[in-house]
Amino acid sequence: MSFKKKYLSDNDAIYFIAEIGINHNGVFDLAVQMIDESKKSGASAVKFQKRDPKCLLLEGVEVEVPTGYLSQSPNDLPDESKAFGSWDYPDTRLEFTDEQHLELWKYSEKLGMDYIVSPWDENSLDFLDKNKAKVIKIASIDTSNFWFMELVASKKIPVIASVGMCNWAEINTTWQIFEKAGCPLMFLHCVSAYPSELKDKNLNCIPILQKLFNEDVGFSGHGTGATGTLGAVALGAEVIEKHVTLSRAMSGPDQNASLQFDEVESLIEESNNTKVALGTTNKIFQESEAVLHGVLTKKIILSKGVKKGDSFSHDNIRTVVTKSNQGLLPNRYYEVLNKVASKDLSKNHVLENSDLS
Repeated sequence: MSFKKKYLSDNDAIYFIAEIGINHNGVFDLAVQMIDESKKSGASAVKFQKRDPKCLLLEGVEVEVPTGYLSQSPNDLPDESKAFGSWDYPDTRLEFTDEQHLELWKYSEKLGMDYIVSPWDENSLDFLDKNKAKVIKIASIDTSNFWFMELVASKKIPVIASVGMCNWAEINTTWQIFEKAGCPLMFLHCVSAYPSELKDKNLNCIPILQKLFNEDVGFSGHGTGATGTLGAVALGAEVIEKHVTLSRAMSGPDQNASLQFDEVESLIEESNNTKVALGTTNKIFQESEAVLHGVLTKKIILSKGVKKGDSFSHDNIRTVVTKSNQGLLPNRYYEVLNKVASKDLSKNHVLENSDLS
């Protein structure tokens, strides 16, 4: 069974992760509102980020005071001079407490959505382990952090890892770490640029990842259009992660590389429609094709009269529209060739099985 079916959802629909990330700007009520909007849009899960700056930074390194303005609501759209600044990393204004995460976690599950978190340090990882996370999401920057990957894999919690900024060798090493630990893993193809350009998306990596590891491969997109996601779905991705925001005009680190919720709803619908359109590899005559087939189809007729015992050949048969339900279809052509007439037949006669001997 695939990773998605076993650990995320056995629903046939696309599993869509609404990456709220840090777009709540550290405002708890905004996070709740974004969870509500994610649910309305049809998302399967919401995803947040969690950092403990004291654990994340080298001892003695000071946390810089960020100067970038953070919008406090969707209507708080500052002018350029007010918004100008920088967002130092880590920005402690964007971090929720353990208690706040647990409250958001409970609220998301109450709405029927999974609550997924990307841990950026050991303490945040331990928080997810202690609280029995269903799945852990690893950010691209840590997928090639083999020391941290060994620690994550040791928890035995199913992991989704983005592969932005990674090369093939690094991806393979991380896969081997999880294989050795017996920890389930799936990759999300990703380009870590905000927003990412179409020329950099390299969606053709998706089928290669699928073939290399014989496992589901999803897509984590940082663009504001639908092309990357729909292309990924067409290549077999059934787990999609996209950054979401209440408004791209809000001031904050990731807002301008995110989708607004009306766009999220449309993208989820288009993604599922694309999956439906992919269908199966069984190429057959579809019931839906019957009407047009009935209007356009031709039948095999005689282009000249034949005597009983004469052979049918390309020279004495042709195909025409007869507007009749009777007669042999053109796909019977090679069955008719070299058969002999069972009786005398005149020109323009519509051939039937009984005419063949």
